[in-house]
Amino acid sequence: MALVETWRNGAVAGIRMNRPDRANALSAELVEALLTAINEAIDSGARILVLSGNGATFCGGFDLSTLEQENDASLMYRFLRIELLLQALYYAPLYTVALVHGAVSGAGADLAAACSRRIAAPRSSLRFPGIRFGAVLGTRRLMALVGAKARAILLEQERVDAEEALRINLIDRIAQQDEWDAIVESLECSIAAVPTESASQVMQLDIAHGDRDLGLLARSIAEPGLKQRMQEYWLAMKAERAERLPREGIVGS
Repeated sequence: MALVETWRNGAVAGIRMNRPDRANALSAELVEALLTAINEAIDSGARILVLSGNGATFCGGFDLSTLEQENDASLMYRFLRIELLLQALYYAPLYTVALVHGAVSGAGADLAAACSRRIAAPRSSLRFPGIRFGAVLGTRRLMALVGAKARAILLEQERVDAEEALRINLIDRIAQQDEWDAIVESLECSIAAVPTESASQVMQLDIAHGDRDLGLLARSIAEPGLKQRMQEYWLAMKAERAERLPREGIVGS
């Protein structure tokens, strides 16, 4: 099964993450597949790139399923590749649109935040837990979207529901999934009226920040013990979920 599905409709190129059994979590392989698909969309001459995910959620964040086989160095490399993926979206010379649904977490929320527009289904939510294990990923881009509120989102670790995300500009619009095609078509009409070169220049206005963002991430994860911190985080998340399921009347494990 392909890790990403791609499609093209006029000036719109689409990339759909396709790991529904893993909540589209960002494995090393999925990150590389996304980078390839983004570059292909750019080379194709598309004006708009739409990013979405199959299954119950847009993206569940960093894939922790191989954590036991990782070490600090391999985890650092994976984080750096994710930052380069986020920059590929953020600085792409085309208009990027994230179609968000479900409980979106960590690097998945950063994926959405890196896009030009963020359309969310009702009952969606976003959370940025990476700071719990010391990863400063996407922080400047988040602050550019929501301002000083980013500090509370990161430090208090609250999940931001769609209504609050709309209020603080973390998303641009709440819309049912059956409305998404019409929204993208409307955006295509608007972007088509802007000369291609002018649009590219607008999308890349602050490209000089890219190296600084990569450096901040590298410094944050260079402290020895990254794998241990991530293991502790993962155990804490499982304990929180086990406690939450009975309280919310959810059956499962």
